[in-house]
Amino acid sequence: MNMQLSIIEAISADIRDMLGDDFDADTFFDTLEGETNIMEVTDKILASMQDDAALVDGIKAQEALLKTRRERIQHRDTAKRKALLHILDAVGEKKMERPLATISRRTGSVSVLVTDETEIPTQLTVTKTVTSPDKKAIKAMLDAGEVVPGAELQCGDDTVTVRIV
Repeated sequence: MNMQLSIIEAISADIRDMLGDDFDADTFFDTLEGETNIMEVTDKILASMQDDAALVDGIKAQEALLKTRRERIQHRDTAKRKALLHILDAVGEKKMERPLATISRRTGSVSVLVTDETEIPTQLTVTKTVTSPDKKAIKAMLDAGEVVPGAELQCGDDTVTVRIV
């Protein structure tokens, strides 16, 4: 039987009241389990989390395999392009028309290769200045009770820790 959380909260409160000063966690959970299906629901959630973790691990492994495969195929493509350039060189042509595609030699683009940045004259350099808030200093001031315009402390969402024994 599935129970709404509001009903489970009410039953939990009743059990806590019933136990009063004699409250201990084992008795509380034993009684709660007898009155609700919360433990079954919790176990199903935990089992589902373990399934998801296994799927994530499997997907990561598959991604690594696919990345390796992609890189291997890219290297193969590069080698085939070089082979086509050698064929164009061998026949002395810049272009070959074939049923599947037209192969054309294109002259490489000219680009700048900086071999030693320290030797570049300063008028040929760009200086970038990055300004960002010093969150560590801001937090220290806010923790000390000071007001920092444009900043405030916020608490992240609660999380749950699950240890698989």
